[in-house]
Amino acid sequence: MLKRLSFQYSTILIFLLILLIPQSCTFQRRGYFAGPDDMGGLLLDIKNRGKLIALTDNNPFNYFTDRGEERGYQYEMLKSFASYLGVELELIVEPDPHKALLCLKQREVDLIAMELPLTAVSRSNVVFTKPLFTSRQVLVQRKPDNWRRMPTMRRVETGLIRDIAGLSGKTIVLPAGKYKQFYLSDIQHATGYSTDITGIEKTTTTDLIEAVALKEAGYTIAFEHTARAMAQIYHDLDVSTPVSPDLDISWTVRKGAVNLLVTINQWIEERSGSREFAYTYSKYYKNARQARLALGHSVKRHSISEYDDLLRETSRIINWDWRLVAALIYKESKFQMDAVSHRGAFGLMQLMPHTAKRFGADENSTAAEQVTAGLKLIKYLDNAFRERVPDPEERKKFILAAYNIGIAHIYDAQNLAEKHGKNPAVWYDNVEYFLLAKSQPEYYNDPVVKYGKVKGVETQRFVREVLEKFDQYKTLAAR
Repeated sequence: MLKRLSFQYSTILIFLLILLIPQSCTFQRRGYFAGPDDMGGLLLDIKNRGKLIALTDNNPFNYFTDRGEERGYQYEMLKSFASYLGVELELIVEPDPHKALLCLKQREVDLIAMELPLTAVSRSNVVFTKPLFTSRQVLVQRKPDNWRRMPTMRRVETGLIRDIAGLSGKTIVLPAGKYKQFYLSDIQHATGYSTDITGIEKTTTTDLIEAVALKEAGYTIAFEHTARAMAQIYHDLDVSTPVSPDLDISWTVRKGAVNLLVTINQWIEERSGSREFAYTYSKYYKNARQARLALGHSVKRHSISEYDDLLRETSRIINWDWRLVAALIYKESKFQMDAVSHRGAFGLMQLMPHTAKRFGADENSTAAEQVTAGLKLIKYLDNAFRERVPDPEERKKFILAAYNIGIAHIYDAQNLAEKHGKNPAVWYDNVEYFLLAKSQPEYYNDPVVKYGKVKGVETQRFVREVLEKFDQYKTLAAR
C-alpha cells in the first residue's frame, strides 16, 4: 500500500537548491529586460514588445520539431496563451532546471513551462500558476522478460514492485548531476528505506524511461502522463506503481509578476475542462501514433530535420550557419522534396525551373543537388550585394529578401532609401520600409525606380519569419 508522503511535494516545473544555481543564465538576450514586476509591469512589457518569452525543455512531449515544424504539449499551450494575450511567442529551450530558474530570476524569460518536481526550492522568488492538469509520480520498471508467456497476470505481478517499500536496496537512475541527491533524500524520507540513486548521462525523463526499456537501467521515476505515453511504445514497461500523490503541473513566474500570474490563472480557469485543453492533452499523452512520431523524431539528438548533415556540409559553400539555411528551407518547403508552388517553384529550395537550371538542378535532382543549387543562388546574391551592403550579417537580410522577391525590387528599394535620406545598407526600417512603399504610385513612379510596382508585405514577413525560425533552431540544434 502506498504510504502517504510526509514531505511537501509542490507542483511542477522545476526543482532546485538555490545554493547550487550557476552564476549565469546560458541563454543571453541582447537588449531585453523585462522591466519591473510590481503590479502590471511585466504584463504591460509583454504587450508593448508584442512577444511572450517562455522557457521549456525539449523532449518528445513538451517541445520538439517534426520536419522543422514546432510541436509539443507545452508549445501548443504557450502558443494558445500568447494568442490570448494578442502577442507572438518566442520559445527558449533550456533543459537544466537550475539554469532555467536563473533565466527567470534574471528576467531573461517571462515564465517557465517544465515538468519537473520541486524538491528543494526557496519560494521567495517564484510563484506557481493554477495547474494545467495533475499527475502523480510513478515507478518505471520492466515487466518480467517472459511476461507474455505467463499464464496469468498474477504471475506477472509477482515480478513487479507494487509498494514503494519494495524499492529498498534498489537502484533508481536519474540524470547525472548534484541535484540527484535531493531525489535520494526525498525518496528515503518518503519510504523510510535505503534506496541507491545513480546518475547517468541522460538529459530528459524520456531518455531515462528509454534506458529502463532498453535494459540499460533498472528503475526510474517519472510523471505518470509521460510514463504512460512512453509505455504505449515500449510495451515491456510497467508504470502502475505510484510513488507520490497527485501533483499539480503548472507554470512558474516571478513572485512580483502579479498581473501576469492573474492573467494566466484567468486563462486557465476559462479553458479548464474545455475541448481545447482536453484535445491538446490527449494529442500528446494518449495518442500512440503521436507518441511514436515524437519518439521517432530526432529532437533528442538535437536535430531539426533529416537533412541536418547535408546542410552542415553544403552550407560551407556560402559560409552561413546551417541552421539559417534550415530556417530558409522550412519557410520555403517545410522540408518536403516534392513541394511545388502555384507559380511552379519546386523542391526543398523552391527554385523556379529556369533559376534551378541556371545553377545546376531540375525537378529530378536529388536533395543534395537541389540544396546546392539554392546555395549557389545565395552566393550569387551575396556577391551582388557585397559592395552595396558591406556588413555580412546585415547583408543576409537583403539576400533573404532578394531570394523571395528578386534582386531588382531590392535595388529599387535601396535607391528610394538613399533618395529619402535613409540608409540603403540597413534593412529594418530603411530599405524594408521603401520596399513596402513600392506599392504606392508616388514611389513606384519615382525616376529612381526601374522595376515598377510591387507588394512587399510578403517579403517583409518572409525575412522576419526566417530569422525568427533561425533563432528557434539555434536553441534546438548545435552548430
